[in-house]
Amino acid sequence: MLGDLANKTFAVLRFRNLFEFKYYTGLGLLFIDFARSPTFVDSGMNSSVTNLTLDDLVLRDISNPDILRFDWRFTWFSKVRQLSIQNVNFNFVPCDAWNEMGMIEMLDVSNNRLKDNYLYNRRCQYSGTMRALHSFNLSTNQLSSLSDIGSLTREFRQLKVLDLSYNQLGSKEGACTWESNITKMILHHNNFVSSTLSCLPTTIQYLDLSFCNLDQVDMDYFRQATNIKELLLSGNKIKFIPSGWSNPALLSLALDGNSFGLISMSSFKNMPRLSSLTAGNNPYHCTCELHAFIQETTTKGKVNITDWPDNYRCYHPEVLLNTVVAKFFPGRIACDIRLVIVISVVTTTVVVLAVMGLCYVFNVPWYAKATYQIIRAKYRAHKEGEGVLQTYAYHAFISYSHSDADWVRDKLMPCLENSKPPYNICIHERDFMPGKWIIDNIIENMENSRKVMFILSQNFVNSEWCNYELYFANQRAIGKTFNDVILVVKEPIEPSSLPNKYCKLKKMLSTKTYLEWPHEAKQQAFFWAQLKSLLGKPNITRDRASSTQSPHTEVVTVVELLENGISAEIIPHADRGGEALPEVF
Repeated sequence: MLGDLANKTFAVLRFRNLFEFKYYTGLGLLFIDFARSPTFVDSGMNSSVTNLTLDDLVLRDISNPDILRFDWRFTWFSKVRQLSIQNVNFNFVPCDAWNEMGMIEMLDVSNNRLKDNYLYNRRCQYSGTMRALHSFNLSTNQLSSLSDIGSLTREFRQLKVLDLSYNQLGSKEGACTWESNITKMILHHNNFVSSTLSCLPTTIQYLDLSFCNLDQVDMDYFRQATNIKELLLSGNKIKFIPSGWSNPALLSLALDGNSFGLISMSSFKNMPRLSSLTAGNNPYHCTCELHAFIQETTTKGKVNITDWPDNYRCYHPEVLLNTVVAKFFPGRIACDIRLVIVISVVTTTVVVLAVMGLCYVFNVPWYAKATYQIIRAKYRAHKEGEGVLQTYAYHAFISYSHSDADWVRDKLMPCLENSKPPYNICIHERDFMPGKWIIDNIIENMENSRKVMFILSQNFVNSEWCNYELYFANQRAIGKTFNDVILVVKEPIEPSSLPNKYCKLKKMLSTKTYLEWPHEAKQQAFFWAQLKSLLGKPNITRDRASSTQSPHTEVVTVVELLENGISAEIIPHADRGGEALPEVF
């Protein structure tokens, strides 16, 4: 106006109704260095600006906050619909200001220096104020109390949107009271602890908690805030996504820029309406679970990953560091748990069957059982304090089947024991100590004999106990040669016909010289000469005090039957007057 009046001559110049705007709906006072006239005096009358009707009034970048009350009144705000007071450096809202702003629908007081007690004064009456306000922007101030803001806005019945970003909110507070009308809260760039979420209203549908330093999701709050449709949690420090997270109304979720590495469809199974997900820039563990999640979301299209694929990279394992997740293709076997189970079951079954087959072929159970019996016998001997004899008590221990007992008693024993000098022979029917375990008797007498003689026949092969004695003889010979084993074939045996458990006997029959009993009488003398030659001269000292009895001692008791369910057959002994002894073959 002053430019238009320059170089003009006027007799009268009158400015009438300067602030009664009838043709303009917006007014902006920007970049003003305001200073009130030093001669201004408040007359106490009403404000000079009473009818300023504007849709939009912007006060921005003004050096002096006194511009708000340039005439000591707030009446010029009374008919403004949208008011923006930005970067005016004001830090105090007088009580009467709230009463004058009755028609304001949008109030923006961002980028100032407002604090809690300057914004909310407990001595003010807020009832009935700000009746039309639906959007309130308090961002970039110095606010720290959600409780005070809740108390202030409780009377703002139409308030829908509340922007509190870039403040100092987030410390743990007590109970907060909010009106149920607030549906949108913008809280990004504060410093929340997880428990602070309990102070937020539960009726909101839009919640922005980005860059609030959250390290976990407060499930107690989200179980109550069931109306949320859009949730922004970007740029926090969330370490994991709770598996029980339930939000039935949630449509859009932003989790990008956090600290979790695991994600799967199970994380969102209780969000049936979720259609938009932003979850990039996280330290992902490239696993089968992540691959399955990506495949399901990208192929089915139910959930749209908005920042796929550039923002998704592997962080673990190290060999895949910085690999784009879209190029991560694990093998089917590694990821299909059902296939892994099937392969594992089949492999285990094959291995078990193979082991069982080998055990059957090589008669492993029998050898294990025999070894167990030897160990138990050794343990019992050690426990009873029996020592190892220094000299042999017998020239030979004879192992034979019960079916061959007559041949042993009638032919073998007389020939050896009636020689000059006689041989000391150990046989189970006569020389086993009554009352002692059969296994102990076998092992002890075998160890106290210089030679072990086996009377081989088909009956011997079919005898369980002869099999044991052959195995014990083999154990005795470990680390030695088989020179102290004498094989007497009473009747022809084909080595190939022997069962697999007689592998040692097969080997001895094929590699060791054995004596074969001749049925012709004229050849038997040569047989006895060969046998005595193998036994050696009968000149050993007989010492049986500690473990055995004399072969001429009368036996009147019954040897204890072998444990483990193996029965002993009771047979009569002709030399004992019909007295029964256990058959151990």
